[in-house]
Amino acid sequence: MFDGLRKKLSDAVKNLVKKEEEKVEEEKKEEKAIGESPLDRNVAKEGKGQGEGQGEEKKVEEKASNHEQDKRKEEVIRLSFTTKIKSAFLGTIKLNDAEIGNFLDVLKISMLESDVSYNTTEYFLEDLDSKLREKQINSKRIREELTETVREALLSVLESAPSKINVDQFVKIRKDSKEIPVKILFLGPNGAGKTTTIAKLAHHFKSKNISTVLSASDTFRAAAIEQIEHHAKKIGVHVIKSNYGADPASIAFDAIAYAKAHNMDLVLIDSAGRQETNKSLMSEVQKIVRVAKPDITIFVGESTAGNQIAEQIKEFNKFVKIDGIILTKLDSDAKGGGVISISHTTGIPVLFFGMGESYDALVPYDPKIILDAILPENN
Repeated sequence: MFDGLRKKLSDAVKNLVKKEEEKVEEEKKEEKAIGESPLDRNVAKEGKGQGEGQGEEKKVEEKASNHEQDKRKEEVIRLSFTTKIKSAFLGTIKLNDAEIGNFLDVLKISMLESDVSYNTTEYFLEDLDSKLREKQINSKRIREELTETVREALLSVLESAPSKINVDQFVKIRKDSKEIPVKILFLGPNGAGKTTTIAKLAHHFKSKNISTVLSASDTFRAAAIEQIEHHAKKIGVHVIKSNYGADPASIAFDAIAYAKAHNMDLVLIDSAGRQETNKSLMSEVQKIVRVAKPDITIFVGESTAGNQIAEQIKEFNKFVKIDGIILTKLDSDAKGGGVISISHTTGIPVLFFGMGESYDALVPYDPKIILDAILPENN
């Protein structure tokens, strides 16, 4: 998962770490050279058994040596200041402007090549730039502290969306207060795994003793009704269906009526996969919203779609207010750019990740999953 971006970021950090470790070693050598130089030894001998027979010539020699030693120390101090490498005895280093700039340039290319949106990349780099300029890095933990700083900036991106709705808590509160059924509508393009995701969510809620009915409101795609029936049978939940070509809104209405009549907690409403450019199908989903009045509307999309998914969501959101996102096929995503960008770009939170074919393979959103996949702590 995210192999491409993980390698690029890891290599960028490793290269910078190597350069800084080499500079620390050079600094130590400089300090050692000063401490062990003949000039220092001469100074150390001052006042120790020097006889009165030494002439004025010897004293002049010592003064010249002291002057040369002072000049050498000043040169080392100047070099340390120029590179902004602090003394090895202080145990810290600070990156200079050129080092930070080069590092950020490498990261920028890596992020853009991995389908992270331009605006998200700029947000990440600006935050990281600020953190690196303020950072005093322990010279014995350069790799760990640089990795930690990059992770902090990535986490800032992943947490930049508004607070996500807690679907489990929302349903439980409504159930406890007898305000049921809760209605959740699912939207998204063809092939994103929407119907399978609905089945996973139904399985998830059944394990929490939430009674669920499915609405087979995708009457457009061939075999869509059979697919949702197959899942319903395996999970052990009821499904309301009609014929192909029937009005999707009327099926959703019937499913809600069934849930009310049987005191059921939740209605999950499928819909036909549609492209955001298909205005007639978008009008159809608007009708479902008017009839069903969903409490939560969720967009289901493939994480592998990269930046395209953010554009899809923006277009869908023009017709129907989207409350949350479920990203499928996360385990097949080699780049990871879409996952990083999506919440920051759309302002809509990710609720769950689909990470496999089994009904249990639906994971609540946790930014640490993404963080650890892209840049592990022990990188």
